[in-house]
Amino acid sequence: MEQFKHLDEKTIELAGIAASIAGGCRPCLDYHLKKAIEIGCTLSEVSEALELGKMIKQRPINDISKHADKLLKNDNKNHAKGQ
Repeated sequence: MEQFKHLDEKTIELAGIAASIAGGCRPCLDYHLKKAIEIGCTLSEVSEALELGKMIKQRPINDISKHADKLLKNDNKNHAKGQ
């Protein structure tokens, strides 16, 4: 990948794995996982990239869930006050 001057091939593919998980792109994951193994990434490296992708994907879910809980609590307080 000529456009990347500072990232090596392993880093690019591991980032591709994490991005595939975070983006929910199955064909992307298939491609990047296969490519990562072909270029010599270890199963431990791939596993960490998978975990990173899960963490990235989970973050907005956690944030919106907390926000929904906060809204629900506020609505319950308002309802209890008769508003």
